[in-house]
Amino acid sequence: MPSSRLMKRYLTVILVSLTIAACSRVEMAYENADWLGAWRIGGYLDLTSEQRGRLRDGLGAYQAFHREHRLPAINTYLDEVDNVLATSDPAKADVDALFIEGEALIRNNVSDVIPLAAELLRELDSEQIDALEATLAEGREAYVERLLVDQEERAIERTGDWVGPLDDTQRETLTQCVAEMPDVSDEWQAWRRETEETLVTMLRNDASQSEVQAFLREWLLEDAARSPVLQDYRQTSRALWRRCTHRTLALLTAEQRSHAREQLAGYRGDLETVAAR
Repeated sequence: MPSSRLMKRYLTVILVSLTIAACSRVEMAYENADWLGAWRIGGYLDLTSEQRGRLRDGLGAYQAFHREHRLPAINTYLDEVDNVLATSDPAKADVDALFIEGEALIRNNVSDVIPLAAELLRELDSEQIDALEATLAEGREAYVERLLVDQEERAIERTGDWVGPLDDTQRETLTQCVAEMPDVSDEWQAWRRETEETLVTMLRNDASQSEVQAFLREWLLEDAARSPVLQDYRQTSRALWRRCTHRTLALLTAEQRSHAREQLAGYRGDLETVAAR
């Protein structure tokens, strides 16, 4: 498995652990879009073969660091997720702790690859920057279009994939959770468009490595980089995400909890396999 796919797998294992029973607008919406994007460096950039080679080398070197310094914490975290799934009535504090710890893990992993991303971005020529600008715009528009379609049904289907068929009460719980989330798609698109324009301008003006790194860190990891509306959304979504997940976990049957634990074990087995390479 190429190193870039390996790194994406590490992040995916953390995310799927957090989204066992999360609501659609919160689960993979504005909260995680940027973090996921940070791990798709090669997909967003029209790299030359030489640049792709350096990307592979950089991620390959990071794989060894990740295995030694990040993987133990991820495994500990997955143990905690499994313990919560095994509990018929998990404490809200335990569910909240999973979100806090999971977010910290994601932030650490994304922070690790920011220097490599900045280095590659600074090497782009004018044509590659044009291609990046177009790809970012297309991805932003397509993402919001997907997000706004059948949100309730997608939340139900995604949860069902983890725990098996849902009963009426469980389906209604997820539907209500999705309905409670405010729609900030217009504000998010405006902020994201402005952020992309700033990045492209920086690259065209040959911004330094430290400047590009600082910009990426702010974009991907700092709530303060967003407008007040989006900052409020993040606080609202975090609180609702935790509450909805706790509520849904409490409604799971023994069979559903077992199904979810089997799913988690499968992801964990994949992680251990690729980490050993």
